[in-house]
Amino acid sequence: MRLTEQTRYALRVLAHCATHHPDLVRVGAIAQTTELSEYTIFKLLKTATKADLITSYRGRNGGIRLAADPDRITIGTVVRAFEPRFRDCQPAELIASQRIYDGTVDRNLNLALGQGLKAFLSALDRMTLLDLITDDHVGPLTAQARALGLGPRPVTE
Repeated sequence: MRLTEQTRYALRVLAHCATHHPDLVRVGAIAQTTELSEYTIFKLLKTATKADLITSYRGRNGGIRLAADPDRITIGTVVRAFEPRFRDCQPAELIASQRIYDGTVDRNLNLALGQGLKAFLSALDRMTLLDLITDDHVGPLTAQARALGLGPRPVTE
């Protein structure tokens, strides 16, 4: 599965907000830390606000902050907000449906793709913004990835 750069950028912006939660953060500070342009961040904020991921405050003392605690916002929620093809998981449900197709190959392929998409989103739903910003987090995904030989290896002395 590939995610668009927009989704990756959104996760960086939201992770920055999670690091400073519940304080307000200025877009300029986010731009400096994430090395994204303010213009890009403002474009992302439109979608994030509509999805109730962040709240924004205008004015001299304005800024943005997460709309919920970082441990309550899942990566899956963010992906669905920024990736229209995953929104409401409808593609997976349509693909995985038991509807009769013209041929056995199409039906079986669609069932397999639907199951894969559901597994992908399910894995993202188990990880939160807090998991993204916590260095020593060893949750189910991290332990599973290490068991499969993926990701960073623990340092041994």
